Amino acid sequence: MATPSNGSKTVSVRRARVVSIDIYEIKDSELEILEKGEPAAVQLNFAIFLLSLAFSSIATLSTAAFESDIIQDIFVFVFVIGILGGAYLLIQWRRSRTAVRDVVKRVRERMTDDLPDVEETNGQSASRDEPPPSENEPVG
Repeated sequence: MATPSNGSKTVSVRRARVVSIDIYEIKDSELEILEKGEPAAVQLNFAIFLLSLAFSSIATLSTAAFESDIIQDIFVFVFVIGILGGAYLLIQWRRSRTAVRDVVKRVRERMTDDLPDVEETNGQSASRDEPPPSENEPVG
């Protein structure tokens, strides 16, 4: 550990060794799916909003006395649209919520063997995919 010349205290650095690192290669299309994220979260939020709106309008319809038929028709319209839109978005959320999860699962399933692709030997890395350089070939 080096001693600082300006008289400040030294900082002790501890390092925990990592035994192995798993590197996953992904395709461009998979990266785009991961980048977009889950559209299902937005669908679920709107489904909850529309269903809440529909149930509050049905509660209003069942408990209130309306003097105008137009107001009552508006509440019926909000109820029908809320139920239909909320149900549609809820079904779409259910069908699309696993898109990112499926991509991650496919990428992780590519790791088939326990052998590392690159092994470090004496400060140099050697890859299993590439043959070692022959003695007659220049290195670099």
